[in-house]
Amino acid sequence: MPPTPSAAWKYFTRSSDKKSATCNLCGVNLTYIQAGTTSNLLNHISNKHPSSASSNDAGDSKKQSSMSSFLSTPKKVCFRK
Repeated sequence: MPPTPSAAWKYFTRSSDKKSATCNLCGVNLTYIQAGTTSNLLNHISNKHPSSASSNDAGDSKKQSSMSSFLSTPKKVCFRK
């Protein structure tokens, strides 16, 4: 099964050599590895264009909870006899 395209490609255009991408919002050229990740592209959108990126577009909507959030949430414990 092929990987799902990154949300980054809504905001970037790949270069012909597939080693960099240009931000469609500001024209900045960033490098990326074709077989790697697009985290740096998504970080650019989140940091430089926060009003253009919704929370689901520029970040992973399935992120894990922080450890402090996890530890502060009461847990129901069941003991079996």
